[in-house]
Amino acid sequence: MMVSVEMLVVLIQMACVIVVVAQVVTASPVLRAAVFQQGNWKNILLITILFGLLSIYGTYSGFDVLGAKVNIRDLGPMIAGLIAGPFAGIGAGLIGGVHRFMIGGVSAVPCSIATILSGILSGLIYLKCSHRFCGVKVAVIFAILMECLHMFLMVLLVQPYSVAIEMVSTVAIPMILANALGMGAFSIIITDYLKRQKMEPDAEKREQNSPE
Repeated sequence: MMVSVEMLVVLIQMACVIVVVAQVVTASPVLRAAVFQQGNWKNILLITILFGLLSIYGTYSGFDVLGAKVNIRDLGPMIAGLIAGPFAGIGAGLIGGVHRFMIGGVSAVPCSIATILSGILSGLIYLKCSHRFCGVKVAVIFAILMECLHMFLMVLLVQPYSVAIEMVSTVAIPMILANALGMGAFSIIITDYLKRQKMEPDAEKREQNSPE
């Protein structure tokens, strides 16, 4: 149990980077335009690269347990898809997934597949939500379910089976919690920004209509 607690502490530290990224996104005019006013391939490409690099960071900032990388790699593609749609999600997933596959290891195939799927599925949620961010609750639930799928793929594809079970039993809880925490933190910041943006025009309108 102590090992899991130590891993969780490290993963929480990594997830805090997501908070920094969210703050940078909402503070930078260029990134704000790319995220909230996609509209063209240039902006989608920018989001793809940004969150693809975040996915790679998730791999390198992770650590090995029985040949598996304990990480927050899937967060990059998940966020890209949820805020910008399937093209950004798939692109970021391919960047993170192919990079993970090139590193190799017994879990390379399931981990790579999971990262690519995280981008695809998050993009579909974006479409389902009428091309809008789905909100904090849905995003966090999706992150939890995605990591459960990740664990299932490891059990399914890692050989021998006994090694797969040992890997999953060791990394499942800290990875699910850390990815959910990271997604929650990012979602809260983005949702708060969107609310403030919506309130500002309303405030201006009330001021214009107020009697002198």
